[in-house]
Amino acid sequence: MTAPLPEIGEALWGEEWRPLLAAALNVNPRRVRAWAAGEEPVPEGVWCDLYELLRQQAVENARLSHAIMRELYPC
Repeated sequence: MTAPLPEIGEALWGEEWRPLLAAALNVNPRRVRAWAAGEEPVPEGVWCDLYELLRQQAVENARLSHAIMRELYPC
């Protein structure tokens, strides 16, 4: 299951996601490049970590969206 890895990486960190993902997971950047290229399978634990990172980002995005709405409609 390597297909969504680049999409997930870009959603979290933008186009230069590979070194940032490696740092977040504390793995060698070469390992991330191998996963992204489909040369090695992404470990199950990494998918769990990615899920948690995306969940945290979603929570933060929701908080910021609500802050914007409070500025636009201060009721």
